[in-house]
Formats: sequence, structure tokens, C-alpha cells
Amino acid sequence: MNRRNLLMTMASLPIAGRAAFSAGAEPVVGALAQHVPIAGPDQTRYRLTLNRVLQGTSPAYTSDFLLEDIKATQGRRFSNFCGDLSGRWIGALATSAKTFGESFPALHDVVKRTIALQHADGYFGGEFHFDQPDDNDLALLWGNGRLLVGLLEYFDLTGEADVLAASRKLGDFLVRIAPRFNSQQMADAFSADHYASSYICWTQQTEGLALLYAKTQDERYRQLCAAIASRISRRAGDHVHGYLTSLRGVMVLYRETGDRSWLEQVVSAWQDIEHSNDLLLTGGVPERWSPKRDRTEGCAECDWLRLNLALYRATGERKYLDTAQNTYFNEFQMNQFATGDFGHGHLDARGVPQTVSIRAWWCCTLHGLRAFADLHDAAFRVNREQAFFELPIDSQVKTDGLAAEARSELTTKGSITIEIHEAKPNQKLTVTQPAWADSVSLTRNGLAVQGLKVPVVAKDVVKVTYGMKLRVEKAGEPSMVNMHLGPWLMGISSSTNPNYFNELYAQNIFDLNSLQKAESAATGDFAVPLAEASVRFAPAEFPEQPGLAMLQAVATQTGSTPQTWQLVFAAPSPRDIKAPPLTGD
Repeated sequence: MNRRNLLMTMASLPIAGRAAFSAGAEPVVGALAQHVPIAGPDQTRYRLTLNRVLQGTSPAYTSDFLLEDIKATQGRRFSNFCGDLSGRWIGALATSAKTFGESFPALHDVVKRTIALQHADGYFGGEFHFDQPDDNDLALLWGNGRLLVGLLEYFDLTGEADVLAASRKLGDFLVRIAPRFNSQQMADAFSADHYASSYICWTQQTEGLALLYAKTQDERYRQLCAAIASRISRRAGDHVHGYLTSLRGVMVLYRETGDRSWLEQVVSAWQDIEHSNDLLLTGGVPERWSPKRDRTEGCAECDWLRLNLALYRATGERKYLDTAQNTYFNEFQMNQFATGDFGHGHLDARGVPQTVSIRAWWCCTLHGLRAFADLHDAAFRVNREQAFFELPIDSQVKTDGLAAEARSELTTKGSITIEIHEAKPNQKLTVTQPAWADSVSLTRNGLAVQGLKVPVVAKDVVKVTYGMKLRVEKAGEPSMVNMHLGPWLMGISSSTNPNYFNELYAQNIFDLNSLQKAESAATGDFAVPLAEASVRFAPAEFPEQPGLAMLQAVATQTGSTPQTWQLVFAAPSPRDIKAPPLTGD
């Protein structure tokens, strides 16, 4: 790595153009023939969470522990959300098995034991009060909705008829109760004040119903999904995860019907969020909509990530891909614990993340694992005419037109290496330039390539190098800024700056003209050596004794115990200094 000092400058993001989508061309996604582990930062993150789910403790996801969720066993936290934990576990492992070629023998046993516990009325869990539903009934509906999705993702892997039959029986239960639940009376009765047992427990059924319609073509499920979709609304103080899950269900409905009114509904909802105060500096969203925005939730971050990837697939508009990348490289990675869990982080009064300290094993850890499959599938896009590499992460693709493997060295060298295993005649691969990259350059078998489109044949090696500069951007208030290097948001952490944080640390004044590349780079699976710098500051408590602080990517939080972060800085009137592109050379 180049150790030279790096002069840094104010810089704006380049304007990203619309992706080259072929009109009417559906993406073709091929399952991997077998799992071949990729040595890289993104695969390491996936493995960290997968190993936690399979082998971790506190708690261990044993078969009996998972089935307590179906049996509504008293004593365990959130046992009234019947099917939530087990459904997420089933769906996450089933999708990982299909996407990455994994094998999980325990999965099949849990599914068999789960469907054996289904009530004659079609639902799972404790007693359901059809006539006078209360918060526990809404909680049960939430869990059953997550279980329906998990069972259908398992059916997508195995095609087992009894699993589809159980899913249909649960879908029929939802159809039965729909006249009461899909009403304004119920929406009003279970307002946002009910939070996790609010009306979003009903609207999130869109995802399972749309998937069930896709497998059965039963019009009752499509009609109910559409009716519920029309009732989705973003209510102040409501549960973000539930709302975004509801929208993801509408995206599945659009995918299965081609009715653009559903896509337009989600686009309108996205624009509403974009213009709200609830998009976080880290690229994520809070656990609850304002004015009750006080912490994050790993589930909501995963939903926001997956929703943006789905919108990009549907529209080709680069803003969704840019948003997804910002979420993944910052909020998602900041939210991942060293244990592999995902969970909750604390927000300050301005909505800026400060700490991530609560492992939400009951939902976020499993939802985080589920998100890796969507990320992987978003890296390559191959349709009948063209192939694209769009998300710079460790990934593989195998279709009729292209078989390739991408290995990331983004954190150390700013590059991705793509090995071509198979390619159809005259196949070309186009690399998408991210909004955070100042430049992108390609080589093919060591020789420079002009432009971002390269012809490929079997055994070719394409190296993609992303040029990056530090960007200093205004943070909403006069003289307040935040800093990014490439895709990474940078901050000061209590782990590497133990003497920095005291009562008035947020009022420290920074000299941006003193920014320099770090003299030595951190190591470890989750280090980002490229995104490290030192900066001088005047402490608010004793400004006559200036200090030196280390900036690093918030993504490094994964490798540490919970720590305090400062992400917004007081830095009046920095000079505009020209800076060279940063590469890993």
C-alpha cells in the first residue's frame, strides 16, 4: 500500500447516469452449481453471521429453542410473536442454501416439526381471538407472516408438497380473517402507539401472500395482497421494519403481475422517505419513524437495503443502486457485531448513530443473514443480451451466458478481480461506475482496457480499480461536516481514540487542512486500511492544547466491541485543496 501522505479536498459526488437496461429484458439469475468459498471481506461477513446462526450461543438456535417460537412457550422473550424467530431462521438458511450452494441438515428437521404444529384453522402458535383481537393476536399475525415467507423460501429450495400445503393453509387463514383485519377500524384500533403490535403486523402479510400467489396462481391470494397493499401508510412513530417489509411485499406483487401501479406505489413511498428526516447519515433508517427516532434496528436496515436493490432491478434508476451501496458499506456493516449478530444502535438528538450495542437475536441476526443472498444476487446482472457487474463485492454468477467469480480487495487496494470461467460467444461485460468512485479503470489479463465494457472469454481475468478521494460534505448545520472515502463513511471511535471522548467532545474544532493519510494501516478481517486518516483538532475543553485523532470507516465497528462514534464534526471554512485520486497501488 502507498504510505504517502494524502492531501484531501472538498468534493461532490459525480452524477450517476441511468444504468443500461434493455427494454423488456428480464434479468436471468442462475443458481451456483456448488458452493466455492470466496476469500474476501464480503464473504467473510456472510460467514461470520452464518457461523453465529449455526454454532453461536447466547442463545443457541437449537431445534427445540426454535420450536418454542411455534409453541408460544412462556418465559422466552417475544414468545407471543409466534413463528417470527423460526420463520426467519428457516427462510435465511433456505435462501443461503439456494444462493450459496450450502447444506443444512437441521433445516429439514425443523421444517417438518414446524408444519406438524399447525392448527386446524391454519395458523401457528398460541390461541387466536377471531372476534376480539388484541395486541397478542397482532403479534401472532406478525410471526405467522414471517413464517409464511420462510416456508415459501424453503419450498423454493426443495419443492416439498407438504410445505406448500401448509403455506396454503396459512394463506387461507389470512383470507378468512381479511374482512375484519383489512379495515380502517382495525388500522385505527392498532395505531402506531402499539408499535411492534401495530397495524403493520397485518400489512406485512403482503410479502407472504405475493410469494404464495407466485407459487400457486390462486387469485384469492393476489386479490388479498392487493387489498392489503392499498392500506399501507407511513404513520408517525410507527415500526419502520414493518412498513418496509410491507413495501417489499408490494414489489413482489409487481414482479408477479406486471401491474405498474404497484411499482409506482413503492416509488412514491421511497420518495416520501427520501424527503423525510428519517434517512440517516450512515445510509440507514431508524427503528421508528419520527418523532420517535431514537435508535436503529438491523431488520429495518436490511429491509431498506433489499428494497433499494429490488427497485433498481425493476427500474434501472441508479439512485436506488447508489442508496443500496451506501446502506451496505456503512449502516449494514456498522450494525454487524463481532459475534455475527445484528441489532440496535443509539441515535443522538440529531439522528446521528453513536453506538451499536444491543444484539437482537430474536429478529435482526436472522434478517441480516437473509440479506446476504440479495446482495450476492445484485452483484452481477445478466440478461439475454448483456452482462453487467454492478455491485463491487465478493460474488459469483452462473448463467447460460456467463459464469464468473468476483473477489474483492476493495478495502486494501480499491479493486475487484473478476475471473471468467465460461462465456458465450461475443460476450461483453460492462462494469458500472459507482457514485462514490472518482474513476474506474479496467485491465484484461494485465492489459489496460479503454472504457468500462470489455469482451470476455473463458479464463480471462478482469481487474477493476476504483479511484477514490476523500469527500468532505456539509452535515446540515453551518460549519458542520462529515467525511467519506469511496463508499465508506469515516468517523472517530472510542476504540482507537480512547482519550478523545469527554463531555464536550462534539464541540471540538477540526482543522481539515491537516488531514493526512494514516502512517500505518489497521489489519483484521473488517479493517478498511484505505479509509484511514489523521486530523488535528482543538479540544473544546482546553483549545490551547491541540490533539490528533484517527479517522476510520464506521464499517470497522464489526471487528470491535461496542464503542462510541463521532460522525459529524465542527470544521469552519476549510481551504479547497486539490487531491490526487486514491488507489491501492
